[in-house]
Amino acid sequence: MLRLVFATTLFMAAFSHVRPIEAENRSDTVTLAGTPEQIGSLWGTINREAIREDMDKYYLAVAKNKDIATGALIERSHRFVELVQQFAPHWLTEARAIARAAEVDERVYVSFVANVYRGLFLHDECTSYAVSPEFTVDHRIFFHKNRDNAPKKQCVFVLDSAVEGVNKFIAVSDASVIACMMMVNDKGLAGSADMGGLPMGRAKYRGLMNTFLLRHIAERATTCEDALRIIEQFVSNGYYAGGAKTGTHWLFVDADGKRLEVSNNSDQVTHAYHTKKAYFSARQDSNASKILERAESLIDFATFHNVSRDPSVCFNTSIAGMSVEINRTHPDMLTRVWVSLPARGLSFPLYMGGTHTPLPLLNGEVFARTNQVKCSRGVCERIEAAAFGNQRLLEAKVLALLAAGKEQEARETLNGWVRNCTDSHLAVLDR
Repeated sequence: MLRLVFATTLFMAAFSHVRPIEAENRSDTVTLAGTPEQIGSLWGTINREAIREDMDKYYLAVAKNKDIATGALIERSHRFVELVQQFAPHWLTEARAIARAAEVDERVYVSFVANVYRGLFLHDECTSYAVSPEFTVDHRIFFHKNRDNAPKKQCVFVLDSAVEGVNKFIAVSDASVIACMMMVNDKGLAGSADMGGLPMGRAKYRGLMNTFLLRHIAERATTCEDALRIIEQFVSNGYYAGGAKTGTHWLFVDADGKRLEVSNNSDQVTHAYHTKKAYFSARQDSNASKILERAESLIDFATFHNVSRDPSVCFNTSIAGMSVEINRTHPDMLTRVWVSLPARGLSFPLYMGGTHTPLPLLNGEVFARTNQVKCSRGVCERIEAAAFGNQRLLEAKVLALLAAGKEQEARETLNGWVRNCTDSHLAVLDR
């Protein structure tokens, strides 16, 4: 109880005014913006430890146990490299810059990026869900994913590439790789790529795995229809790198409130738009789903977000969770995410209009500290409720600044709010 009182008092003091305030121990922030070389160098420097750890544990050690030589690993990434050169050459520039900054072999790192996700065992199937805006407060648009996987350092980041035609986006990924496990972009398209999909007829292994196909969608798509066309193109042309067990199960939500489910394997793609109150990609009969289905009042963001910690969808393997509210009129500025690393933990915010990512969210620090501190579900919800209430005041101020033509001040306001919230939540983890 003392911890909760302290946390709530600290939080309300920090956010009693919308404007950014000074704090003694403000988190460092990172701007992942600019050229692929600049972004890659920064990522590799910050996440050097996670890169080396994941490469050794989840890739090189596994290959050694199977008597696969380094040269063979590099050879098996050639198809990935060919496709990236065709569709997203900036990824290669970025990956090689990451490798140099992390002081690992460039060719081996690229092969790691290309191949590692087909080798990981998913202990539980990920859960993505969304509700119809017909049943939400003010017809707001919500999306969520809990990611289940090996206990690797997780991160969330805002990425704004200078490459022409590439959308700005927010994504959750392993700290060792710039990929997308779940994402939302500045056009208001959110999406996830989960285990499942159609049963595999034939295994391909070579090509682009869904984590990078989702990044390609984040960078190039605007609507659910765009995402579907990209998936269909990659499957029909043989670019999708399916494994032996299963294909991919996707969920997309866009700024019009559409909810699209896509399932595929290496040869086929099926899709369906959903209109039911609550759609879950897995565990449709879970208690979490029933809470949303049976809600008698309109669903607000807190209710939507809080069910992600329900034991029916949140497990020991749920290493990350991301709740998104897509803003219909200003998706590039006021779309927001709340990320828990891991999914049971206290959530941290980012805004699409912000230009910075707090360093503890990018370098795996939040993931590590949350795993050491057991913050109960009730405590997390009470602390977050204070922030959710304050956000409406923040967004009203940002809209006023935009109307006055003060875009940079609006972005700085969002940056300051996110940074202050991060500091307050980190203080909770320190107690």
